[in-house]
Amino acid sequence: MLKVGIDILSIYTPRYALSLAELAKARGIDADKYQAGLGQYTMSVAPPGEDIVTMAANAGLQALQHTSVNEIEMLLFATESSIDQSKAAGTYVHELLGLPSRCRIVELKQACYAGTAAIQLALPYLRENPTKKVLVIASDIARYGLNTPGESSQGAGAAAIILSANPRLIAFDPEFAVVTENVMDFWRPNYLHEALVDGKYSSKLYLTMLEKTWQQYTAISKRAFRDHAYHCYHIPVPRLVEKAHHYLLKLNGESEVAEEIWLKEIQDLLIYGRQLGNSYTASLYVGLASLLDHVNESLAGKRLGFYSYGSGCVAEYFSGVVQENYRGVLFSSHHANLLESRTQLTYDEYVKLYQFNYVEDGSQQDIPHYDTGAFRLTRLQQHKRIYEKIESVQVAPIVRIKKEVKENTQTIIKIQAPGKLILSGEHAVVYGNPAIAMAINRYVTATVTRESRPQVLLHLSDLAHHSRLSFDALRSLKDRIKRKYHGFIRGDYSIRDVLQKPFELAQFALSVFAESLHLPLPHGVNVHVQSDLPMGCGMGSSAATIISVMEAVSHYLQKPMTADALYQIALEAENMQHGNSSGLDLRVAQQGGCLYMHGSQLQHRNVPVMPMYLINTGTPQTTTGQCVESVSSYFHSQSLKDEFAVVTKAMDEALAQQSLAAMQDAVRENHRLLTRIGVVPARVQQFIADIEAADGAAKICGAGTVAGEQAGAVLVLSHDEKMLTSISNRFAYSVLPISAESRGVHAA
Repeated sequence: MLKVGIDILSIYTPRYALSLAELAKARGIDADKYQAGLGQYTMSVAPPGEDIVTMAANAGLQALQHTSVNEIEMLLFATESSIDQSKAAGTYVHELLGLPSRCRIVELKQACYAGTAAIQLALPYLRENPTKKVLVIASDIARYGLNTPGESSQGAGAAAIILSANPRLIAFDPEFAVVTENVMDFWRPNYLHEALVDGKYSSKLYLTMLEKTWQQYTAISKRAFRDHAYHCYHIPVPRLVEKAHHYLLKLNGESEVAEEIWLKEIQDLLIYGRQLGNSYTASLYVGLASLLDHVNESLAGKRLGFYSYGSGCVAEYFSGVVQENYRGVLFSSHHANLLESRTQLTYDEYVKLYQFNYVEDGSQQDIPHYDTGAFRLTRLQQHKRIYEKIESVQVAPIVRIKKEVKENTQTIIKIQAPGKLILSGEHAVVYGNPAIAMAINRYVTATVTRESRPQVLLHLSDLAHHSRLSFDALRSLKDRIKRKYHGFIRGDYSIRDVLQKPFELAQFALSVFAESLHLPLPHGVNVHVQSDLPMGCGMGSSAATIISVMEAVSHYLQKPMTADALYQIALEAENMQHGNSSGLDLRVAQQGGCLYMHGSQLQHRNVPVMPMYLINTGTPQTTTGQCVESVSSYFHSQSLKDEFAVVTKAMDEALAQQSLAAMQDAVRENHRLLTRIGVVPARVQQFIADIEAADGAAKICGAGTVAGEQAGAVLVLSHDEKMLTSISNRFAYSVLPISAESRGVHAA
């Protein structure tokens, strides 16, 4: 029989979370009641503008990054948080993701079981149409009400599952077991916004239906418990899954297995669920993603068991075999970043988000901006929901800012922004070609305090610069720099003439930022900037400086801005340094992680997990702006642009597969192209040649230089650190220890 199953799996969860310890504190109870009693530690909280559609679209966007949308001929949307009694939520997602018009769309409902129902309904279609693919999305928000018994088990999330013939992730077995009974353990009438639940009864049914489906499944499949490497369960709360696994062990005569052993069998399955809470239809597949992302042993060729339960009730047990090269299509880093980068709410902030109400009378309601990923519900109008796709992830008005208060009550705000490495696409990105960049664990830190007089004090430690400017003087400096920049655009000046001194970039950034906020300040600000990024070496120091300073000042003044608004202002400042900035450095400083940029489109990529080193060859004699200006004539050639695009595509595929050999090939070819346009000096070329002769790969990671022998940062991929150190010592280059940084701008 033709193999059919899961080709790609991606999950998404809202960008805000509440610790259950914080909830317990507000409720005046011991945190162990939640953490030990439920096995859960945090719950994701959906802000205004985030609903099942935006979550589904965010999960789908990630899942589709290596799949042509034209292959998708069916979208099955599973949810029990439906937004309309008639119109399927999938129709909104269809538009947001740009799916083809020839595409069936259906919304399915049967409590938490609907995601599994969608998969099982799609599999026969794929056997009949093996060249097609089906997109299944399960998306839900678990909401029970403030200070109700179910409040602590709330959560939200979505899973996007691309099903295909000859899948790369899981091939499902044909055998399955299904049991249905009409019961009232959990339900939500049309006239209620929160669900009704008989918790103890529902937990008992969950175990009863597990027994019934397991017995039916084993009778049909002739498989035993240990024929499955792992068992995956629907996860209402992690503690119930622990009970279920122990119960299944007893049913199969393995009651003597030590607790620490059987708990270990499901610990990887529960990692994501413990952090995001109940996601109803998505939760079984959130657990599957967690298992695949975290199990250290290879699961290739091993069988997994799946228990799906939906209150009301329908339950199913089925199985599937993990495919040979499954790790090459996992989004492990992306999933980890999603959970780690959420804004942690205080209890009061959680209540404020929870109490936001959408209008139900048909009047127009503009939804406030919060971080909702790449999509948001922007307004309600005449009972219609209006969605939009946004270019970048928005920074929410609620940001966890660390405040230090001195005895004189002066508040100190500290913000860090990471530096970056461009892995592929230097120079070509300015002309609309794709590029890939990664945030690294070196930062610019901006510290803001109050200044009693209406002026700006600026301290740039790495430049040994200290200045004191009135607001009028700052405005005059801004106007002068803008006039110079317009002269550069006309061709009257070189980009190097726009900023007379390096510190003027920070001054200009402060000025345009203050102007955008319309701030005639009653007092001044004292801004201290410290960097551990080498300046002018292609590591994004100017972008990190701009972003950290603007973010710090905005939060000090309690004037938070969305990421997109901040980006537009920051881009104006970045152009003063580089002439025509692609904006990639700013995006990385804002969002962190690994980003793929093509024109205005921005997508997250898995952070490379391979031996990578950074070599500092010294500050280039020419600036990024000068280099871009000097080599621009090369990019009149479409063939050269195409060659850069091919290299970036090859690197993107290497990252998806986490293949060191493919990554090295792409890096070597990228180096050839950069050498051809004249930004790699002879001495650095020799260094890279020596690295290649020792089976390594290397390339510059910034603009390079068009004069002198220093080219800034060089990325090296090699297993042989000893060799690398030896060659670097011969050239008197320093080796900088780095790792990827999943966070963008954040509180220091």
